[in-house]
Amino acid sequence: MAGANPGPEREMKARNPICPYCHQPFDPSPFHPRQTVCLSPQCQSHRRSDYHRKKIATDSDYRQACLESQKKWRESHPDYQRSYRSRHEAYAKRNRQKQWGRNQKRKLSLIVKNNLAIDLKRLPAEVWMAGPGLELIVKNNLAISQVVIFQTLDASGESV
Repeated sequence: MAGANPGPEREMKARNPICPYCHQPFDPSPFHPRQTVCLSPQCQSHRRSDYHRKKIATDSDYRQACLESQKKWRESHPDYQRSYRSRHEAYAKRNRQKQWGRNQKRKLSLIVKNNLAIDLKRLPAEVWMAGPGLELIVKNNLAISQVVIFQTLDASGESV
């Protein structure tokens, strides 16, 4: 009567595989018994993207064919980027802002070890540096293009 009580190994085979993208069990196709991804459009899209990314990283012929295909498409659609930006003004504005930030970060990275700007020991004032990107300046005495000078007041309110 061994067939009446299936063992744990039989129960393991009866379980459906779990999709690595949506983490849901699914029934594999009878035509593709080693199927590892469910048939939902989102999971299939992820699977194709992962395959494409991996193939580009490992196969130089495939990567070259993709680059040539992109180049050919851009040549046949020369005004695409200009028209896209005009139709999507919010995207273009956000992209300009992000590019400005990237440019500022690049400029700051060039002045990381710049200590030739000003010898601060000769100034009778305190210099405070404030603003975005200052954490990138490691050994820099003063290399900011925008300087704000505050005049101190004594106890009576007179400027010093």
